[in-house]
Amino acid sequence: MKLNVDLSSLWARVHQMGAEVTDFDIGTVWQDGDIEFDDELESGIDVDIEDLTSEEGILSVKGRQVILFIPDHGFKVEKALLDGSEGNKFHVADCTKLDEMRRKNSFEERYKITNNFSGEFPIYGHGANKQFLEGTAGLNVCKLCLNHLNYQGSANATVSERNEIVNQFDIEEFFSTYSSLFRKLPKQYASLAKKGYSEDWESVSADIRKKSNYVCQYCSVDLKEAKRLLHVHHRNREKSDNSPQNLIALCADCHRKEPFHGHMFIKHEDMLTINRLRGEQNVYANCDWNTVKRKADLSLHGVLNHCEKKGYTVPEVGYLLNVPDRTSPLLLELAWLQRKFGIVLSDPVEVAGWTILSLEEALSFFGKNKKSTTR
Repeated sequence: MKLNVDLSSLWARVHQMGAEVTDFDIGTVWQDGDIEFDDELESGIDVDIEDLTSEEGILSVKGRQVILFIPDHGFKVEKALLDGSEGNKFHVADCTKLDEMRRKNSFEERYKITNNFSGEFPIYGHGANKQFLEGTAGLNVCKLCLNHLNYQGSANATVSERNEIVNQFDIEEFFSTYSSLFRKLPKQYASLAKKGYSEDWESVSADIRKKSNYVCQYCSVDLKEAKRLLHVHHRNREKSDNSPQNLIALCADCHRKEPFHGHMFIKHEDMLTINRLRGEQNVYANCDWNTVKRKADLSLHGVLNHCEKKGYTVPEVGYLLNVPDRTSPLLLELAWLQRKFGIVLSDPVEVAGWTILSLEEALSFFGKNKKSTTR
């Protein structure tokens, strides 16, 4: 039944007070009915390998990005407690090591999953004198996982470069890179996102956004129709410093690509909105590798690094492909139009004359040493 309600008096009072209509997205607020599961996941949960799934090669459970680790370190526990790099590696991707363990059926009841950002893992075992020891250790990430995703160019890096990627690996930054692939954000993100801001931040931010005319000061995309996707960035990374010279309006995508902003999460549909508006407004019209990386979803950077390293041509970003019998165009995250080759962040579909791959398939395809048909 349709309800006809006259709200003109209410709106008159709103305008009288000088209030401004703002965008609000219920999806930006962390919420989920399975709160008990998220509480347990933050601490660490025993996992059955059958429950462990993969989103484009990233380990996941119940739509949540997770880390897989072994708490039982046996006789290695003493060394691991002193130096985490001596311990068992934790996994973030469905790498060749996990494939090998599946084939050997060597997954035992000793694995746990977590989505904790701290980088400290609870471990235990027996020392040299058979004394039971337990504590936390800053374990290293599995290099095979990084290579599988070509995270930060790991697959094409030298040994020393790859070691540096491992040493500098930040779980929160890694989760942020692939956050657009997942339906649920880690529960701890809700509290971290608000931490450090001044009490008047909401009004300060609104004023900066309004003065910028809702245009990103880096990529120049106009976000008047999606104002919530325009953020305000602290140049010196001090959230309490709201001096005008320290604040700049940036779209959510440009904001999270700033140095030391690995903590920022962005939904895939928000990236689509930003890139749709960029396309309509002819933002990033000149296509070079820096432009493509600036525009593309961070989860695609592993593929882009493969392509750039091997000298392939630059792709279109966010190309809408008209397909017969489809009510709306198919979005190709990356597209090489002359070769009719595309990548999607969803299940690939068959389109006559086109080769369309998922992100995981594309990582495998471009990771091979053979020449690509997109060259």
